[in-house]
Amino acid sequence: MSSIYPYTQIVHLFASVIFVGYLFFDVVILTMAKKNLSKESINTTDNAINSVSVKIMPACFLILVLSGGMMMSTWVGSKSGGYFTSDLQTLLVIKATLALILLIVIITNLVSKYILKKKGIFGNIHLFALITSAIIIFLAKYMFIA
Repeated sequence: MSSIYPYTQIVHLFASVIFVGYLFFDVVILTMAKKNLSKESINTTDNAINSVSVKIMPACFLILVLSGGMMMSTWVGSKSGGYFTSDLQTLLVIKATLALILLIVIITNLVSKYILKKKGIFGNIHLFALITSAIIIFLAKYMFIA
């Protein structure tokens, strides 16, 4: 793993920029822009963005989870001395738990919407995902200085 760790880190970084950037655009910028649009324009815009994002964002999040798991195996586990023996490991486990919660919420909403053909159980999860992602990003930086 040590030979591919830097490449995994780069893939993880780019996937996180895409994922969090989309969430920021949707939650902050698009929400403000909708105040200046008619209902018809809002529906057209939402449909156009959602038709593309539903194809890209789940794959992007999957890349985030897989690359994060690969990197986590370097720092946490029996080969790394445990799960809670250092502040870095503790923060990394908290970060991974938040990512797992986000994964469960995303999968639940996608299954509900596209397989069961019902409205997402949790509704629009983008604000929750943005806040959770911001916490994960903070922990990612803080765990190496704690």
